[in-house]
Amino acid sequence: MRTLFAPGHGRLEDQDNLFTPMRMAFAGIVLYAHALMMVLPWPVMGPWAQTIDFAGQHALNAFFVLSGYMILASLRASRSVLAYAINRVFRVFPLLIVVTLLTVMIAGPALSGIAPLDYLARAESWAYALGVISQAHPTAPLPFEASGLQAAQSANAPLWTVRYELIGYSGLGVLMLVGALRKGWALPVLLAVIVGVSALHANTGYTGPHPEGVSAALRFATGFLLGAVLWDWRDRIGLSWALVLASICAAIATYGTPFHQSFDILATAVLALRVGYLKLPATRLWQRIKGVEDLSYGIYIIHWPVGLLIMVLASQIGLQPGTTSVALAMTLISVALAWPLRIFVERPFQRWGRIIARGRWAVRVARAPAAEPPPFPRRVQAPTRARNCRPAGQGPVGPPQRPRSARRGGL
Repeated sequence: MRTLFAPGHGRLEDQDNLFTPMRMAFAGIVLYAHALMMVLPWPVMGPWAQTIDFAGQHALNAFFVLSGYMILASLRASRSVLAYAINRVFRVFPLLIVVTLLTVMIAGPALSGIAPLDYLARAESWAYALGVISQAHPTAPLPFEASGLQAAQSANAPLWTVRYELIGYSGLGVLMLVGALRKGWALPVLLAVIVGVSALHANTGYTGPHPEGVSAALRFATGFLLGAVLWDWRDRIGLSWALVLASICAAIATYGTPFHQSFDILATAVLALRVGYLKLPATRLWQRIKGVEDLSYGIYIIHWPVGLLIMVLASQIGLQPGTTSVALAMTLISVALAWPLRIFVERPFQRWGRIIARGRWAVRVARAPAAEPPPFPRRVQAPTRARNCRPAGQGPVGPPQRPRSARRGGL
């Protein structure tokens, strides 16, 4: 019974959690779901494909929950909003720029049939790169694409979620800058508003511009804010298994109602965080799993162009690969590419971002420091008597004096 209701939060600063291997697993689930889309005609149908799609959608929700949970912790620990923004920029954009340039230089000529130098000399190629890096057109197809692949309608489809991640980063930064995060009720109230708007959207529908974008924004905002609230209120909301069970039951009970999506994300959030703080045996295997290198971001944004290249190469040599072989090849190649990108791109730029964020100029917009406690009062020493001090009614204080007669040679 104690285990069922025990609080499950840990300390992020101790890094004694499973969040990194969980992100790797989520990236693997998304990769496999996209491998099905590389091989099978769209829309992908069948029980297995729908099961994998269900798992992939929940993996994305869990990504945003963990992001909101850890990003708010990072923001709270930052010395200023500007330092926080610098760290976020150096976390997201260097790898995004490198992967986009690699896609243009390698996948572009392969999918278009144009010579590499000729392809790179065309302005459309660099306009595509600029649109992806700026997130104006993150899922646009490569210019002059002529492979005939259905999946090539987007050169890097997973990048559609990056803009929502950036919106979440910016939103938390703005809330901190205006002082809203100093109030403990600000995030729960904002989450309640998002849940209400999401339920209204599900009930009445939306016929304005960008309906899919609005739906995705509400979905990911719910997950991101829910993760932030669970971190901010970690001393009040425990991650007990009883709460996990109750949230899953609530998600099942609300199926078919406008509130199902919000309760479904709640169940995903509580379960993911509870599993993330599991206490594992102190064996060498579990410690290595816990300390695995975080390649999730690299795998996530590079596996789609890798899959396109695999399909183009297979068609050129006359092969009809299956979903399992494509998924295995995508995994091996994506991990092989994500590792050096992590070592030579992600790590150095994150380190440089921290160095820049620690600069003196980055402190100018720092939050007002909390009032310091009053200094300890100086210890008042008891007054010491002078050696020959004469208290009232007493003789001189000091060594005993010899009688006058003794000094004259008498008794």
